[in-house]
Amino acid sequence: MSIFGANISLLNKFLKHFSSCFSNKQMAMFTLAIYALFKDYKRNSLEAMAKATHTEYQKFQYFFSDSVWDIPALKRKRLEVIHKQRTTAFTKDGLLAIDDTGCPKPFAKKTEGAKWQYCGPLKKEEVCNVGVAIAFVSPAKHFPLDIVPYLPASEFPGGETNPLFKDKIRIAKELFDTSLETLDFSAVTFDSWYAATHFLEHIHTRKKFFFSEIKSNRNIFMHHPVKRTKCCVKPDELVTLIKKHYWHKTKSIKFKTPDGSEVSYRTYSFEAKLKDCDIPLKFVVVLGKWNKDDDNTCHILITNQLTASAKTVITSYLLRWGIEQCFRELKDTFYFDHYQVRHINKIERYWNLCLIAWTLVYWIKQNAYLSKILETKPTTFNEIKQAINSLLEFASTSTLSKNDHLARDYFKIKSKRLKKKFAA
Repeated sequence: MSIFGANISLLNKFLKHFSSCFSNKQMAMFTLAIYALFKDYKRNSLEAMAKATHTEYQKFQYFFSDSVWDIPALKRKRLEVIHKQRTTAFTKDGLLAIDDTGCPKPFAKKTEGAKWQYCGPLKKEEVCNVGVAIAFVSPAKHFPLDIVPYLPASEFPGGETNPLFKDKIRIAKELFDTSLETLDFSAVTFDSWYAATHFLEHIHTRKKFFFSEIKSNRNIFMHHPVKRTKCCVKPDELVTLIKKHYWHKTKSIKFKTPDGSEVSYRTYSFEAKLKDCDIPLKFVVVLGKWNKDDDNTCHILITNQLTASAKTVITSYLLRWGIEQCFRELKDTFYFDHYQVRHINKIERYWNLCLIAWTLVYWIKQNAYLSKILETKPTTFNEIKQAINSLLEFASTSTLSKNDHLARDYFKIKSKRLKKKFAA
């Protein structure tokens, strides 16, 4: 093991939770891999991680490629660590959020799963890998529960007819079902892309509430004030009808946005159904943009919790941005999208290491473990990452200063005169 035998009890305490998932040799490499994710890189790779921890590249390569991992056990253990403490665990005011994220790979030609497809972070199509994720989100907390790689149909013989192929909605269903077995929650939130009829029905039949938004091409089966009968109405027509016939029934609602600022919108609520969906729904039309970068001038939210107030529907749906925050922290702090491995199983291994590194920072942040160690108190994920990296450097420097043989092998200094001068 390298980084010169850095021994930091705080990190050891956390990483020890995962010892049952690895052999002793694997555990040493696992520890180094986590340490490596706290270093700074222009572009991350296994070679860069090996250099940052002063470890042989072949050892890193073998750990990622050929050693046996129990990914499900690793995932379960990470969630156990989160749920074990009140400061990090689920709270009653939280929901599950489902979304996917893309990792752009414009020059990837042989990376498994990297195909021309929609890339959320870029808001356009690009060659990328996509992962479907589920997270816990609340007004005070957010943490990723799982991220599963999505493989496009073109990766399978026979395409979509291949029984091994899973589209993103199917992956989302499986993530939701797994959460039902292991977690206690009341509702789930997701954006308009996941509001497909069969996904809504999947959640509804399992007696859980959902909060989502509909796309502009969905048909709403409702009472028409002019035709005086029930018929299908498009979202843009609905907004026109509200402004002309129902404006006196709109209400002004104040609530806080994800960035903490208080805003006010005109809203109109009613019960109806979607044309292709038999579930009774409450619709909440929000007239206005979420923010200055929003492309839509109105939003039509839906829920199967018919008794929910318009404010509850809006605030519950906006909690969905917690999963976006998870994605941002994983990418900006732990290079979640910077991997340079080609096979999907290696990508999944790398992603899970990023999730563990993220959880380590979350565990430290929620328990304020650095407040008694450092003069200044880091608060953001990146600040805590830099603080941990400083601790690793301090521990490594201390080890080198006490071990002349180790220092000599690392620095490769031949001149006795120079050594004597620095020692004076």
